[in-house]
Amino acid sequence: MRPLSELKQDFEVSRSLRDIIDVLKTAAMIQFRSFQLREKLNEDFVKELEGCFGILAAKNISHPYLFDRKSLPSIIVVLTSDEGFLGELNTLLVNMSIDRRRSKNDEMVIFGERGARYLEDINMGFVFFPGITDEVKYEEAEKIRDYLLNDYKKRFGRIIIVYPKFISLTVQRITVWQILPFKDPIAIQDQHSLSQLLIKEVVIEPSKDRVVEGIVELWAGFKIMEILCSAKQSEFAARIMHLEGSTQELNALKQKLSFEYFRQVHNLRDKVIREISASKIMLGRKH
Repeated sequence: MRPLSELKQDFEVSRSLRDIIDVLKTAAMIQFRSFQLREKLNEDFVKELEGCFGILAAKNISHPYLFDRKSLPSIIVVLTSDEGFLGELNTLLVNMSIDRRRSKNDEMVIFGERGARYLEDINMGFVFFPGITDEVKYEEAEKIRDYLLNDYKKRFGRIIIVYPKFISLTVQRITVWQILPFKDPIAIQDQHSLSQLLIKEVVIEPSKDRVVEGIVELWAGFKIMEILCSAKQSEFAARIMHLEGSTQELNALKQKLSFEYFRQVHNLRDKVIREISASKIMLGRKH
């Protein structure tokens, strides 16, 4: 049986830990809510850009951004988090990205030190970028876009992004999305349904390649920004749920310690009472 003093100390430690976790959970909720209230991206604008791809496909324009160069390796981007309490989420992201590798020439691009350490532990090469900031600025999306597009044109046939997609506070889905070459059958089908007369009236200037590259650059910036925002929301949500789980575990531990502590106190009091009663009986017999 554990000493009463040790039980009392464990009880106090568990209560202190619960208070700390409650503070962390409140802070995470505030961050999550503040992030949700930020200005949203213009989804209609992104859809219009995607419609342009359909027009380009309808005019049978051939460009590396629009078809898969199967002979070339892929570049796989993984968005992990440097925040605490997200080890399980980071592990799932990195494992999913490793599963997407089809060739030893595929390049891994890792965002976040925690994910980088994971790949270092298994001796896998990668290109490292710092984790995404809590503010998620468009400049970050531009930096990622410029790096990916530059490497894509030179060495790769596909750009794949692995990230946690925000579904709800309790659900974050590990998502694998191929950003290039562009393959959105809905957007392309919608534009193919346009009359051939309308397609013929579309004038592409100054050149087909420059128009494609300009549209892709603009579209990719918005889509990457959208992915970063979803990943950051998933981080906040996953942290909240992890802390909530820790709170429930500590509550269960506190209840167990309380039961054991008060049972021992009760037993100790019973022992004292029995000893006092026995002493009185013995004294009574002597008199």
